[in-house]
Amino acid sequence: MTSIFRSKTLRFTGIGVAVTTLCVTGAGMAAAANPASAFGQAVGTAVHAAGVDWSDLPDGYTQAQYEAFWGAEYSGEDLAALQELWSLDETEAKSRAGQAILDGEQLPFAPGTHTTPELPAGEQAATAAFLDAGYTSEDVEELSALWDTEYVETKVRAGQMVLDGEDLPLDAATTSGS
Repeated sequence: MTSIFRSKTLRFTGIGVAVTTLCVTGAGMAAAANPASAFGQAVGTAVHAAGVDWSDLPDGYTQAQYEAFWGAEYSGEDLAALQELWSLDETEAKSRAGQAILDGEQLPFAPGTHTTPELPAGEQAATAAFLDAGYTSEDVEELSALWDTEYVETKVRAGQMVLDGEDLPLDAATTSGS
C-alpha cells in the first residue's frame, strides 16, 4: 500500500510541476507578444520581484524611457512623425525620444501635435482592437504601403479585420501582433 501512495505522490508532483511550467511559459509568451500591455508589464514586474533578470522591453529601450515618452502624452501619430523625421524604427524612436525627455531636452514638436480628429465610436473600437492585439506603428506602415491608405484609415481597416477575426496580410517575420 505504501508503494502505491508514493507512486501517486510522484505522479501528482510531476503533473503539478508540468502544469506550473506550462502556465509560466504561457504567461511569458503572452507578455512577450505585447510587453507594453498591462499584462506584459505585470508579468515583467512579477518575475523581476521574484529575482529573475528578465526585461519585458527590447534591448536598448528602458522602462524609464518608455514611461517618459508615453507619460509626456505623445501620441502614436507623434511617434510615427518622429520615426519619419529621424529615419528610425519604432523602438529606436521611442528610446531616443524618451531619453531626450529624461535629459530635459525638447523634442522637435509638442505632445499631441500629430493627433488625428476624434474618430466615431466604431472606428475607435477598431483602432483599439488593433492596438490591443499588439500590432505596432511599423505594422501600420507595412499595411499602409500595401493598401495605399493613410495612417489612421489603415489602423481602422486593420482593426476591423481584427474584430472580424480575419488575418492581416503582414509579413510573418515582422509581425508583432499575432
